[in-house]
Amino acid sequence: MLDPGQVDLGALAHALDDRTPGIRWFIDPKRGEVGSFSHGDQPADGWIAIDSTTTRDGYRDMSDFTAAVQHRRAAELLDRAIDGRGAFRRFKNALFEFPEVRDQWYRFRDARSRRRALDWLVDNGLITAEAAEREAARYPDPAPTNEDVPASVADDLAALYGDRLRQVLLFGSWASGEGSVESDLDLLVVLDDRGAAVLPWEELRQLDDLLWLHTERSGITITVLPIGQSEMSRPFDPAVIRARAEAVRLR
Repeated sequence: MLDPGQVDLGALAHALDDRTPGIRWFIDPKRGEVGSFSHGDQPADGWIAIDSTTTRDGYRDMSDFTAAVQHRRAAELLDRAIDGRGAFRRFKNALFEFPEVRDQWYRFRDARSRRRALDWLVDNGLITAEAAEREAARYPDPAPTNEDVPASVADDLAALYGDRLRQVLLFGSWASGEGSVESDLDLLVVLDDRGAAVLPWEELRQLDDLLWLHTERSGITITVLPIGQSEMSRPFDPAVIRARAEAVRLR
């Protein structure tokens, strides 16, 4: 029996996923070495062939990952991507719109692939089930950290302002579904101004710590335009007019 530490689980996981024509993978049952061989080449006697896993496993990974995604727009696109033929290509393309979700997917897929590699070693009598279980504990599914940033900021704004808050509106590239970690997240914050006029610079000073916390955690620059409710109903600022035209209401 091998010790799981003798096997390069990353290499074995790659071998199980590889479907390159003319290439076959084998493992040395004595040393745990994993190697690829082109058509006509053969490994040393006793090496065990590694057959590729089915696409069913990959599809299950995509489905389970999508179900855990907290980023609202990403979850919608990924759920549509995995429906029907061409799911793997569409899923990959959808991920490129959301770099933070894509990074989470790579970690998720790596953990799943390594656990499948351990199962393969058990099924082929190369390690014990007990050893595989201990090793698999090192590769749990990563906890989802790709929060819905606009909704999270809106919740904190509601907690900060209480009854003063009238609306939180998302506009710009994030409202159109094109936002990513590389683009600013633009919010229009509408406040009750019946008792006193809303002074944007005063409000932004009050919001500074809250916005920095979300920017540091998500990597996304968050910009806020605070205005009074009266200005919202009779806009003259071009930015407010644009925001009203594009707005997605969060609160």
